[in-house]
Amino acid sequence: MAESFKDRKKVRIRVDAEAFYRFSSKWYPCVLCDLTAAGAGLKINQIFVPGDPLRIRFGPDDFDRVVPATVAHVDGNHIGVKFAVQREIRELLANLNKVPIR
Repeated sequence: MAESFKDRKKVRIRVDAEAFYRFSSKWYPCVLCDLTAAGAGLKINQIFVPGDPLRIRFGPDDFDRVVPATVAHVDGNHIGVKFAVQREIRELLANLNKVPIR
């Protein structure tokens, strides 16, 4: 059964954390706003369209935890991404300190 938008919102963990995305062979800073095993919300300073491929890194030096993703939703400078790999994200969620959104 497909998950509804309302159900999807319930399982998101709100965070306010430094992250980075790789697009067109370069890393850019962004803010990780929310996170699930399936995807994340990012605040960015670049224009994307759904379907754009990205790689997400969850800290300035965390090159061991780079996750492939695809832009799923765009709303101004906020994008939603869907992760291609979920095992690493589940591990991150298990160890994540929840921080209120700014």
